[in-house]
Amino acid sequence: MKPHILIVEADRELRAWLRHHIEILWPDGRVEDSDIAQFEARQQSPNGELRGLDLIVLGANCGDGSEDAGAGLDVLRGTQRHLRMPPIVIVASGGNELSAVRAIRIGAIDYLPRSLLNAQRLATSLRLSLNPPRRRSVPRARPAGSARRRIDPSHLDLPQYSILHKLGESARAVVYLAHSVSLGHNVALKISKPGLEAGDDAQEFAREYAAISALNHPSVVSIYDYGFHDGREFLAMEYFPCGDLKTRLLQPITTLESLEFALRICGALEVVHGAGLVHRDLKPPNVMLREDSSVVLIDFGLAKHLDGAMQNTAVGVLRGSPYYMSPEQARGLPLDARSDLYSLGVLLYEMLTGSKPYLGNSAVEVMEQHISGQRLALPPACAALEPLLDRMMAREREARFPDAVSASAAITTAMEGLTAVAELPMAAAVGA
Repeated sequence: MKPHILIVEADRELRAWLRHHIEILWPDGRVEDSDIAQFEARQQSPNGELRGLDLIVLGANCGDGSEDAGAGLDVLRGTQRHLRMPPIVIVASGGNELSAVRAIRIGAIDYLPRSLLNAQRLATSLRLSLNPPRRRSVPRARPAGSARRRIDPSHLDLPQYSILHKLGESARAVVYLAHSVSLGHNVALKISKPGLEAGDDAQEFAREYAAISALNHPSVVSIYDYGFHDGREFLAMEYFPCGDLKTRLLQPITTLESLEFALRICGALEVVHGAGLVHRDLKPPNVMLREDSSVVLIDFGLAKHLDGAMQNTAVGVLRGSPYYMSPEQARGLPLDARSDLYSLGVLLYEMLTGSKPYLGNSAVEVMEQHISGQRLALPPACAALEPLLDRMMAREREARFPDAVSASAAITTAMEGLTAVAELPMAAAVGA
């Protein structure tokens, strides 16, 4: 492939960086670069100086994120007057997830935040943009052993994906198992439901895309694609054949295994919190499992920045599962990393006992239990873990572990204590 690519960027250093990496990707291709004024002049040229281009990499200064989401996208808007404009990838300075949404809606094929830009992300974006996959003309064979399931006829017909069957559904989205033609393997394809009104729900996919894009770690789900089609948003993400922790808990689980899972989840939270995010929706269905029993966190649609750059959900609108909510989340207060640690404590309690610590006849009743209820003690077999659980699920966040690193250390100590007791001779163990 010998693509003809135009780089349009005001910053000379960034132009040079982009050109260098693009020429490495396609040494036989043709790469040009220009500033904004030169590009706008080329658009006005009667000689069609943009003809023959395969792709445009367009820089956009979207401000500090507190401005209008469309700020800095005027040049992109201007390109939409041309019927034969090649695909455009935006490289955005500043901005936020709403800027990404606006850019895609205006017509960009992809949106790359400059703060997260690296050679790998650039290469992936440009390759996919230059090779928009098409649906195969012949039906793809159904994987051996897969059950035949009815496909929801209301699903979005995305040309680059072959939908196999539905995996799950919420009030805002449907998740399908789909085959990605461009990637050559199956993905979890999350598609927004039609008719969602503007507001926090309409921003959830963009927030999830922005949050996951900021994280590049095996403990966080990989995201492959994000965009709009026929007015609806979609996300293509890593698929986990081994299922989630909720399914795993349908089978017996030992005390040591429960602690091991808690430790792995805590390690994943270290990554999330280290990136300045709080998950806000930690629960068994959002903890996926790999074949080696390592864990992966998914569903970052409710994730928020710890620095307050993204405000909490509006007062009176509570999001997340009431069974795993921290007391401060149930009250609608600002959250920090310790809220996720409380949710992990709830999860650990459920793994140890087989039941949730707080129940009720309604979501409100369950949330009130988190705020002022008294949980049942652990069974005698794991009663030694009460101090650990008390600290993880402390009602006042100041009494909890200050961060995931401290919580991991405490869980490790608890595991060592269990192992030591198990290795004692029977009489000594009884005495302990």
